[in-house]
Amino acid sequence: MKRNAQSNVIECVPSALKPAMSSAGRSSVGFYSRNPVLKFPGAVTAICLATVFLTSVTLISAGSPSKQIDAAWPDWSVISVAHRGGIVAGYPENTLSAFRRAIETGADVIEIDLRGTKDGEIVILHDSTLDRTTDGSGPVTDHTLAELKSLDAGGGERIPTYEEVLSLVSGTRVKLLLDIKVSPVLDKRKVVRLTEQHGLVLDVIVGARTLEDLGEFRRLNPNLRTLGFVKTIDKIDAFNRAGVDIIRLWDRWIESEPGLVETVHQMGRPVWVTAKDASPSKIKQLIRSGVNGVLSDYPEQMDFLLEEMNKARSAP
Repeated sequence: MKRNAQSNVIECVPSALKPAMSSAGRSSVGFYSRNPVLKFPGAVTAICLATVFLTSVTLISAGSPSKQIDAAWPDWSVISVAHRGGIVAGYPENTLSAFRRAIETGADVIEIDLRGTKDGEIVILHDSTLDRTTDGSGPVTDHTLAELKSLDAGGGERIPTYEEVLSLVSGTRVKLLLDIKVSPVLDKRKVVRLTEQHGLVLDVIVGARTLEDLGEFRRLNPNLRTLGFVKTIDKIDAFNRAGVDIIRLWDRWIESEPGLVETVHQMGRPVWVTAKDASPSKIKQLIRSGVNGVLSDYPEQMDFLLEEMNKARSAP
């Protein structure tokens, strides 16, 4: 089951951006022609971010919902993000098999965790240690790439490198969200260089956990899109002022502070939410709250939900 989505990078129509930033609420934003996407200041950056993901898809990032399609679905598009590639039996998290499955099941974006090795390579692994997801033990940073490649990451899968993942998604419509783990050995310059070498600068979103990392990646390549993995609600404003393109919120924050999504939208930033293993009904509630993207452990479930949303839109 697939939704119509294209990987073309296109240019924002400046005059079409004005309605979306008005206080009247969300409006459709037009896009046209294949051209490089450049950084724009302030709220315009957030609107232009949509062109990195989907052609002819409207990602509305500011204001309040103008209407509801029905009791379940809103009238703006939602990005499906496969958290760690999906955490599904038979497809170990953060492995190439999980990423292939996420592509097949319709994910728009695959979220991956980047860590550095003892010999300066970049691998994909969530935890700082090997114990939970592999047959090895100890810190990732204590091992060379060759040592890590000898481990079983589940079902015979090997720990992938960042370059292997770039090669996998190259030529597909799927984008990458990088969770940049705070680490003294993760070579950020190499992350950017590999991304550039594969021609995927406009297909990668850098997820920063600190303002220092956010600033460094923005300096290394200003055309890279960025997402703030903010630790606490009170850090949102600092990330916004630092120029982040997307704000990630936890589902529990949205539940405890119903106006939080709207507050971020008023900053001109899209909101993505980490829902992990949330039920379909909870994900529907999160979407109705105004979020623009959902990080889910179950990409196939998200594909069904968004297909349902698309059908509701097309219904007479």
